Amino acid sequence: MIALVRGLIALAVSGLPASGASAQPAPAPPQTLRPATPQAPVALPSGDVPLQCWWRPSSGAIRVGEIVDVTLTCSALESDAVRAVPDESRLTVAAVQMAPWEIVGGSHPADTRAGNRRLFQYTYQLRMLNADAIGRDVRLPPLVIPYRVQSRMGADATLAGRDLVHQMPQIPIRLVAQVPGEASDIRDGSSASLSEIAALRFRANAFRMAGTALAALAGFAVLGALAPLVGRLRKARPARTGGVSDRAVLAHAGARLDRLVRDAAGGWTPEILREVHTAARLVAGVVVGDGVRQTRLDAGDPVPEGRVLVEGRFGRGRAALTASVTPAAITRALDALPASGAAERRGDLERLRDALDVLSRAQYSQHASTDDRSSIEAAAAAVAAVARSAARAKLLSVGGWLRRPATARPTLEF
Repeated sequence: MIALVRGLIALAVSGLPASGASAQPAPAPPQTLRPATPQAPVALPSGDVPLQCWWRPSSGAIRVGEIVDVTLTCSALESDAVRAVPDESRLTVAAVQMAPWEIVGGSHPADTRAGNRRLFQYTYQLRMLNADAIGRDVRLPPLVIPYRVQSRMGADATLAGRDLVHQMPQIPIRLVAQVPGEASDIRDGSSASLSEIAALRFRANAFRMAGTALAALAGFAVLGALAPLVGRLRKARPARTGGVSDRAVLAHAGARLDRLVRDAAGGWTPEILREVHTAARLVAGVVVGDGVRQTRLDAGDPVPEGRVLVEGRFGRGRAALTASVTPAAITRALDALPASGAAERRGDLERLRDALDVLSRAQYSQHASTDDRSSIEAAAAAVAAVARSAARAKLLSVGGWLRRPATARPTLEF
């Protein structure tokens, strides 16, 4: 019996832990850790700061109870790829805290842009009523502006970065003093706010538009003043309003004379002789200076008898030309020439006079015959040569082909 009890005691003692040891739980199997998904960094352009802000008080020293305007100006980056989004709900007059300053009022002008940055302002009207602050610098309370930087990932997807803050400096304002004790410069900066800049820009645009309108009105007034002058010039110089120039008349008459001489190879008819005489009078009218009568013709109008048809280039119209120069008129022109000089002109006038005399006798004389072919051909050739010579002289003379002499100005009939 005693041996049985000893055996039970030995069995119980063997199941207990060793002395000074504590029971330890079984170690858990190791777990596989997953790496955290890295967040895509917000890409900022090189050298660009997402948000910049600064204070500007309207005065560096005030009296107790005097209202001072303190303007907060911020420049936020807004490009196609990156955009800074500040929390402006904490900057309103109703939400911002400026203790120990008392907020009397404020304003928030419209935002403006400068390149890839957006500028916004908040103006706070503050005053200090604490008499213990007289003679001391009172700083603005610390102001923290939270913001985030958003990056564009695709057409409609954006990635917002972590929350960032911009800490505003505590600028001092002195009560009843010239400048604060920490001020290093007494020069005041520009007092123009964004609202004032917008007003000045609107005023400049209004003045620019008014100046443009006044310039347009002045131009219309000048045109109205010049219109009567242009009308008088047109009446004084009718040949310059669509008339055929002297050089064109000479060139056309010379070419027509050559063509008529070729057509009369089989014999001179009264019709060809009449056309040659008309063309010769045109040449004489220009060379002598008696002028050429011109009649405008519409498309399809018949050419009056005894006139030469001239059609302008590029559809500039049709005109019927005639001249009433006689050999006696050419003789008077020869008598008016000076005794010395003008040898070439004298020779042209003499050839014209002789040629017109031959053509007039051939057309109007009762005893003349159209069979006198040699004299008529010589007269036509002489007139054509004078026409070509006079046309060449007008072309080579300085300004001669641009303006006609006063004595050779043709008459335009309507």
